[in-house]
Amino acid sequence: MPLSEDRPINDRALELLEEHRDAIYRRTDRMFAWLMLFQWLAGIVLAVWISPYSWAGRSFFVHPHLWSAVFLGGLLSSLPIFLAYFLPGRNITRLTIAVAQGLYSALLIHLMGGRIEAHFHVFGSLAFLAFYRDWKVLSAATLVIATDHMVRGVFWPESIYGISMFGWRRSIEHIGWVAFEDVFLFYSIWISCREMTIIANRRAEMERMQTEVEREVTDRTREIELQRLVLQESHERLERQTVELKKAIEASEGANRAKSAFLANMSHEIRTPLTAILGFADVLLESGDMKKAPPERIDAIETIRRNGSHLISLINDVLDLSKIEAGKFQVENLPCSLHRLLCDLRHLMLVRAEEKKLAINIQYETAIPDMILTDPTRLRQIVMNLLSNSIKFTQEGEINLKVSLIGKGDRRQIQIDVSDTGIGISDEMRDRLFQPFTQADGSMSRRFGGTGLGLTISRHFAKLLGGDLSIVDTSQRGSTFRLVIDPGPLHDATFDQPEMLEKAPAAKPKAEPTPKNVLEGLRILLVEDGPDNQRLISFLLKKAGAQVELAENGEQGYMKVHESEDPYDIILMDMQMPIMDGYTATSKLRADGYEVPIIALTAHAMAEDRNRCIEAGCTDYSTKPIDRTKLIELIRFHVQPTWANP
Repeated sequence: MPLSEDRPINDRALELLEEHRDAIYRRTDRMFAWLMLFQWLAGIVLAVWISPYSWAGRSFFVHPHLWSAVFLGGLLSSLPIFLAYFLPGRNITRLTIAVAQGLYSALLIHLMGGRIEAHFHVFGSLAFLAFYRDWKVLSAATLVIATDHMVRGVFWPESIYGISMFGWRRSIEHIGWVAFEDVFLFYSIWISCREMTIIANRRAEMERMQTEVEREVTDRTREIELQRLVLQESHERLERQTVELKKAIEASEGANRAKSAFLANMSHEIRTPLTAILGFADVLLESGDMKKAPPERIDAIETIRRNGSHLISLINDVLDLSKIEAGKFQVENLPCSLHRLLCDLRHLMLVRAEEKKLAINIQYETAIPDMILTDPTRLRQIVMNLLSNSIKFTQEGEINLKVSLIGKGDRRQIQIDVSDTGIGISDEMRDRLFQPFTQADGSMSRRFGGTGLGLTISRHFAKLLGGDLSIVDTSQRGSTFRLVIDPGPLHDATFDQPEMLEKAPAAKPKAEPTPKNVLEGLRILLVEDGPDNQRLISFLLKKAGAQVELAENGEQGYMKVHESEDPYDIILMDMQMPIMDGYTATSKLRADGYEVPIIALTAHAMAEDRNRCIEAGCTDYSTKPIDRTKLIELIRFHVQPTWANP
């Protein structure tokens, strides 16, 4: 029975020892079965060879030795052979073999006439019997041999010693030699049994170790299998979550794409009519003698312009916030004079501040670098938003900008505090102030206007510029916002602390008149599908002295370019039109080798829209509603080399 953890190891060792002994007994039984058969045949051969006949005068008969060899030898061999094959390993088998082997020695000695050579069979028999490693077997054979020597030595000495003289001394001498051999054989059996016991103990210990190792392996295998099942379950759960996450991402990306498309379309659809609204409002302000116009008309036109501008500002804020949330907004680092930028902003915002009799002061508390590396457009947008809010919510008093360079070494930053004496912000609204579409309360929008996006966008811009925007103080006497930005490397910068500021220039006229004849002699092809925008842009360009031809879509524009006898100096190309859009028309013209400047004029105002226009082959890009002055300057910039030197 295999060794278990609960079973004593000595029991298993004893069991292994018995198994080993039984194997030895069975193996030796089979060996003696063949030996008995061999001895029987050998005895017959010896009897035939030495004394086949017995003579009585001239008559003879078979010698009794031959009959003894046949029958007595057969009788001695039969029972051991039978037991060896049918009851191997039994104690009775071993003892029967031992007795038979001792008697066989006696028979062979008798058949050989008691020759001394025949006595050596006794030593051989005892040595073979020692293979059993059982002292009882050896003792039984020794007892048989000793009895045979003693009995026959007394009554038939000639049959065992070859002489007829009786002698105790000879029998005792033979028995003594047998006992002498037994001493070594018993010692050998004792040593062999001890080694068998040691081997059995070691095998039992090895089985115990093997059992423990197998148990450990089984436990570890079970744990590994359990962990594998857990991992498999985790893997399957992770795969399900991954699939769900992919679906969520795809849904989110789809929603973002839909939102971006909606915002782009909304921007386009709002900017397109605003182009005509704001443009014709400017035309109305410039047409005729405005001094004789009724004040109500001028006020109505100004209202149209102001609300149109507010709507454009709202659209720009929504587009900026959309780009920021999509992670597509990128800033550029350009050398910038902070002092010059703040002066320009002060001059720009003074127009609105003076309407409320507010002062805008700039104070430099530390020396600042003459040039910093930042995105001047976004920095201007942030400071302008802060100043615009301060002017909006301040009825009297002043607005102060405190500029300083804080930090040390490579961690130096520009800090701009914008303080006002306005209505302040309640404590409960401070935490929500930078959330989109959030204002101090619902009445703010009605009283002061705005969308609640300015501070949200400004904070995002401040973080993109390596800093932050926060509110550091607010009360009923005013608020202070703090802008911190990264000025970039300052190793080679020159530091100074400006003290005086330029006086604010006079406010610019609200509608700049179009310079006359600045585009005189230019032939311009305007590809535009909107009738109102066609009339407006044509009117402005013709008023500037240009010759304008119209095309209602990209296909007409493409045909006009190839059919016109006089080449055009520049093309203004709307990008979204029926039949053939501006992208296709521009690409076809560039593919034909047409090199005249083409300016994209579109209501798509996203950053990627500009890249798409440039990739289509446009020379430059301008958004709607058009800025009349900037558009004319853009045209002059691109046609200047050929125009100035026809």
